[in-house]
Amino acid sequence: MRTIKEADERKNEILDAAESLFITKGYDSTTISDMLDAMGIARGTLYYHYKSKEEVLDGIIARLIAAGVAAAEAIADDCTLSATEKLLQIMLAQRPDHTRQEQLVVTLEHAGNAQMFQKTLTEGVLRLAPVLGRVIEQGTREGVFGTLYARESAEILLAAGHALFDNGEFRWTPKERAQKVSAFLLAAERILGAAEGSLLKLTRIF
Repeated sequence: MRTIKEADERKNEILDAAESLFITKGYDSTTISDMLDAMGIARGTLYYHYKSKEEVLDGIIARLIAAGVAAAEAIADDCTLSATEKLLQIMLAQRPDHTRQEQLVVTLEHAGNAQMFQKTLTEGVLRLAPVLGRVIEQGTREGVFGTLYARESAEILLAAGHALFDNGEFRWTPKERAQKVSAFLLAAERILGAAEGSLLKLTRIF
């Protein structure tokens, strides 16, 4: 057990150091040598845990998404909440909860880090869609949603929302963004078969 714990601690130390470099220098500009210098470790120690910079990136993304998925699963399992309450809380739980995480999300989604953005989008949809799909199925049983494609609806909404509102390439003005949010929520209601205006509470997420 001690060996496993020490290995996990070392991996987290590597990911922490790499996160800081990716935030300050950008993923593309960060080299393996930069990571070794920042951590003060030998190349062999890094390669024992991660074979490449891309694997380190995968580890950072996996850790970030795992936290969001864990929060989503806890909310989805709460039998005291309605489907619409769960949908709102799950989406809110995906927002950064401290400065470092917020900086990392901005870095991942920056236009100059296209590879990181794409990986985050793909992993986020794959991991969160099954959880949201369960919530949508609950909403169908409750009569507030009316779709035969719960998981597919979750995938569409996650991918579209992430691409539209988290992509640094779109430079919406505040007025444009508000209009896009309204249109997105109307589309979401139609995809889910929900009553018009029933998802307006989600506005504050965006």
